[in-house]
Amino acid sequence: MFQACIEDRESVQLSQPSPLIDRQLARGLTIVQAINIPIAAALAALIWNPVVAKSAALGALIGWMGSAYFAWQAFRYSGAGASRRILGSFYRGMIGKFMLITIGFAVVFAGVKPLSAAGLLGGFALVQITAWLFPLWFERRR
Repeated sequence: MFQACIEDRESVQLSQPSPLIDRQLARGLTIVQAINIPIAAALAALIWNPVVAKSAALGALIGWMGSAYFAWQAFRYSGAGASRRILGSFYRGMIGKFMLITIGFAVVFAGVKPLSAAGLLGGFALVQITAWLFPLWFERRR
């Protein structure tokens, strides 16, 4: 009888509690966005010229830096007891992302010559579109 209880217990798999905050999505998105930086530059170099390629890479870099900062801030804390810190870190992440992107564009527009505004915005847009599409792909893959 004791042996039967042990066998039944071994066959039952206990479910693990799911974490309240899943950092896998943020980590994966940050990596995919970083991969898009050289992709933006390579596409622009193939289609247009080196100035557009450099501008596209800078735009993608600006977008990635903002996203990476937000992910780092927003997912620092976890657990039910840290709800105030989680909310505060989301606010800090959004404010910091906005500031990084604004300062990044200002520095690039003021300091990089020659510059292609279309390439810069195109590289930035590529990273932003990735931020919209990657979560959909990630959830389908699960």
